[in-house]
Amino acid sequence: MPLVVQKYGGTSVSTEERRQQVIGKIIKAKEAGNEVVVVVSAMGRKGDPYATDTLLEMLKSVPGKAPSDRTKDMIASCGEIISACVLASSIEEHGYAAMPLTGFQAGIQTNNEFTNGLVEKVDTSRIRQILATGAIAVVAGFQGCNVENDLVTLGRGGSDTTAIALGGAMNAEEVIIYTDVPGIAYTDPRIIPSVPFLKSIDFAPMYILARTGAKVVHYRAIETAIQFNRPFWVRSTFSEDPGTLIGQKGEAPGGLFGISLMKDLVLAYRKKDPCKLLEELAVNEWFYRQHPQRASVILSPEKVWKVPADCQIKEVSIITLQWDPEAGITPETVATALDSHGIVREAYFPVPQGGAWAIESARSKEAILALYRAPLHKRTPENREQTSK
Repeated sequence: MPLVVQKYGGTSVSTEERRQQVIGKIIKAKEAGNEVVVVVSAMGRKGDPYATDTLLEMLKSVPGKAPSDRTKDMIASCGEIISACVLASSIEEHGYAAMPLTGFQAGIQTNNEFTNGLVEKVDTSRIRQILATGAIAVVAGFQGCNVENDLVTLGRGGSDTTAIALGGAMNAEEVIIYTDVPGIAYTDPRIIPSVPFLKSIDFAPMYILARTGAKVVHYRAIETAIQFNRPFWVRSTFSEDPGTLIGQKGEAPGGLFGISLMKDLVLAYRKKDPCKLLEELAVNEWFYRQHPQRASVILSPEKVWKVPADCQIKEVSIITLQWDPEAGITPETVATALDSHGIVREAYFPVPQGGAWAIESARSKEAILALYRAPLHKRTPENREQTSK
């Protein structure tokens, strides 16, 4: 019998009405002849009673020294456990057997990094026993346990990671991440409301985009999918749209797989950085560059105090592009498009299969619009053939 893993985010399970929509999709998958594993996030978002951030705020109200990360993980995990219990109970009200499980009971084994754990092993025996009875397994996402049986959470996007790890370990027919958007957009729809949603995108560009500002799927989940070679879908809970398949090369409108944006960052630069003092401050490994004229780094504002005194600093946004190598897009064609709109390029950072540009924060929306509309690919099929010889 084929196995389907479905994950539902906090918005999808935040109200009774929405949970009924979720249950409809679960039952549909079950009645299609599948074994079904469901992974759930905590209900709602910050301010809602059982949301992860709300639970963590409770600890902040306790006087005295800050709680340990182990304690934070204990309370943070409660929201997902509540979700799993409520959803499993609701499924049973519809006449289908369901078993709620913590991440520990589901066999998610992690390292010892509290609040940001990595999945090291998945023991699927308990879930397989439950599925063999015909029941639906409802797993609390975002959590596992270390070798000492301490509860460890998996960091932001951890429920996605749970679903993909279970799907990979169990060789699932499909892994579907259900959320409140209809898939992966070419760029942020809040900036360009008419932007298309992709039918598919390969792991590599999606990983880069997730590391550089794209929000729908956390990069840790994509790392897990790469580890298991497990393509997965991103779909909306609230529609029947097919969504985006991550892990299969798809369309690249205008030669681009996507454009991501990170705001409220700082560019620091100095003439030379012989000991690479700036490198350890970088937001990620790509956003540090030793150029003949200067050494540059992109860092978060919280780390500005660590910058050497001889550095110059500027507030910036950074725009990252991922392009199809066959499209003929180059850093020069992107720079030309930005220059044509008078957008000052403060720094450039090469990234695999693309590039990233630091620009003034106030013009980030304008820059994305310019790149979205510009014909960045300059080579025709004829001259592409010539230049490849």
